[in-house]
Amino acid sequence: MNALRSSRLLPLAAACTLAVLAALGTGCANNPYLESKRYTATGGQMEQEQNTASAQLASAQATNTRLQSDAARRKAEIDSNAQRIRTLEGELRSQNAQLDEALRARRISQSRHAQLKREIDAIRSEAQNVQLENEGARMSGASDPKAEAAKRERLQQLEGRKKQLQEALSALRAG
Repeated sequence: MNALRSSRLLPLAAACTLAVLAALGTGCANNPYLESKRYTATGGQMEQEQNTASAQLASAQATNTRLQSDAARRKAEIDSNAQRIRTLEGELRSQNAQLDEALRARRISQSRHAQLKREIDAIRSEAQNVQLENEGARMSGASDPKAEAAKRERLQQLEGRKKQLQEALSALRAG
């Protein structure tokens, strides 16, 4: 009976062993403990994800720094242009007053007065156009290096025209 019993148990033991091995074989692929161990191991997926995230963060921080620097430079340039325009307009007001004084003192003819007045008005109008573009750039926050260079060039031209006008007015005072 013992022999019969042990002959029956042997296949049962083998079947159980096979079942355990099969469970372990299929369980390894979906074993949360083993997956977690592989995920957190040195050089594992978690470390790779952390390295990727760190690289992305460093890139984003560098981009943010560059954008802040660009914005500060753009603001300084816009402020500088605005100051140049305010100075130009103040000098034009002064020149306009000098021109009117020269006409009252009869040091200038009516036609020359009108010609110089038109020049003052043209410079003032152009300066206001540059100021509007400058304020538009301030509000939009967009950066267009070509447009900024063109504004600087226009301001230089206006300042040159204003200087010529000042020389003409100085000649009137001296004459």
